[in-house]
Amino acid sequence: MHKRNIFVGILCASLVSGSGCSAITSNSNTSTNQQEEYSAILPYESSDTRVKHVGIIASEDVRIQIEDGLMDLSKQHFSPSEVGYKTHTFLDYDELDATDGSRGLLGTLRDDNPNGLNPSTNDEFDTGNGKVKGATILVDIYELDWYAKDDLKGISLGLVVNDRVGDKNTKIKKSKMREYLKVTSTKLVNYMRSRFNEINDNIPIYVATYELNGSEAADDTGGYIYSGYFKGNNQDYTALDEKWYRVPSTSLTSKDSTTADQFTSFQDAMKDVLPDNTYVIGSAEYEGDTLTKMTIEITAHGKTAGEMLAVSQSAQKNLSKFKKRTCEYTVRIMNNDTVYCMMKRAANSTEVQSVTSM
Repeated sequence: MHKRNIFVGILCASLVSGSGCSAITSNSNTSTNQQEEYSAILPYESSDTRVKHVGIIASEDVRIQIEDGLMDLSKQHFSPSEVGYKTHTFLDYDELDATDGSRGLLGTLRDDNPNGLNPSTNDEFDTGNGKVKGATILVDIYELDWYAKDDLKGISLGLVVNDRVGDKNTKIKKSKMREYLKVTSTKLVNYMRSRFNEINDNIPIYVATYELNGSEAADDTGGYIYSGYFKGNNQDYTALDEKWYRVPSTSLTSKDSTTADQFTSFQDAMKDVLPDNTYVIGSAEYEGDTLTKMTIEITAHGKTAGEMLAVSQSAQKNLSKFKKRTCEYTVRIMNNDTVYCMMKRAANSTEVQSVTSM
């Protein structure tokens, strides 16, 4: 999947308003497609579903992984050079809401909610590891709408599902999850086509599913596992194998000891830059056995500009410890609770783009 490139101007704007911007930029060897990023349709209109998303998933990192990952996957069907995006033009809060017996899509299927996408509370869902009554599988839906000027060109939907259901936290087998997702994706696409006049049968709809990891002992947060592409009467389903791992973790060490060792080396190089300890954690995205993206967060406790500059320069230098070139590396340096610096090394490049708030 193509990874998004954060340009220096965007990075600078995202930092503290009114602060200066110093950058270390360079030419990247990445392809044009890898550098392409979707443009928001301006003026940007926030949807009330943002409240729903935050209420369901507390982790900002996971919410970003879901929507950012949906954008990346969508590039195989909707070109960033041809369309821009809006969010939740159609599926607003009320369309999704299932609290207090509401009749939203996230609710259960019943007589007064025929569009509910979760199994009826009276039905037993076959997980492959046993049948569970009242299983809540689908917990959220993300929506990206692709426009060329005022014309709708397509829609991408991100289904967020639990991997375990019921009081006993029963794991859903992959085959049973796919059966549920085929039915659910088709039902959702048909609902949108019949519910909204703007969405006719010729508007392509891409549906990808992000599976959360519900294990309390898990070192991974989940990832995209399945997708379907709907256009006219055609349906094309694809199995995906994406997963995000916490770094460092025993699961990452077991999966990819080389990358785990390189992270430890980077971590060791950073912790003693300042008299106060500097902490380093991260997340790593894998597609199958291939590392595709690593995000690193460095928390320092600098007292002066000189100290923080030393931290950022050390981080930039020590990124060379990561030898895999097909992976995109993003680093965020925090000084106490303030973002001080962000940097990125694009896939297939050895150069680092960096911007500080100084």
